[in-house]
Amino acid sequence: MYSGKKKCHTAKVQCIINHHKVILQVDTSIIQMHDFKLFKRTNPNLTNAKFILADSGYQGIQHLYKQAFTPLKQTKKYPLVQEAKDYNTLLSKTRVKIEHIFAKFKALALSNNNT
Repeated sequence: MYSGKKKCHTAKVQCIINHHKVILQVDTSIIQMHDFKLFKRTNPNLTNAKFILADSGYQGIQHLYKQAFTPLKQTKKYPLVQEAKDYNTLLSKTRVKIEHIFAKFKALALSNNNT
């Protein structure tokens, strides 16, 4: 898929990480695919997970896993109330740790490709 932001072709990468910051599963797709579609296609077994933190690309995951949490979205008709904004802030503060692991993983993958 072509990324206008990066000005090059990119691959979709999905990682599943446990609470010990250990990467359990890595899935990739070289075709253009929505995050949640890749998730459903790879069908990870997360039934024993106590909770699942996902970004907004995984809207609908709550229908598969009741223990899943994604950011709440506002619409023109229904703006977010303060409680929902607080929830999103807390989720974001927790997910940033996961994003740091993704950054390290990507840096490692890039360094391995350049050697």
